[in-house]
Amino acid sequence: MNTLEKLELLSENCTDNTELDRIIGQLLNVILTRYRQKLAIYNLDIDKFEKKYQLASEQFLEQFNSGNLGDEMDFFEWFGLCELRKDILQKIHKLEQAL
Repeated sequence: MNTLEKLELLSENCTDNTELDRIIGQLLNVILTRYRQKLAIYNLDIDKFEKKYQLASEQFLEQFNSGNLGDEMDFFEWFGLCELRKDILQKIHKLEQAL
């Protein structure tokens, strides 16, 4: 049984919408907690780069995107972390709105 079928089964068998909403809310909270944990790790890693290069990530991204920085592996890793953080912040925002 795939995930969609399981969700349909849950919806069919949980006739109390309040109960179904509570169950879904709990699942979304688990996901939200995991995303917040990932975000904390990304922030720690990004902070290390900001301290190492004495540059805020916003400034780094401007310089990186305009080609003003070299091709150091650190810069590509930092850029990737910023992209991951941006993506996870969007997901967190959507989850918080749903709850």
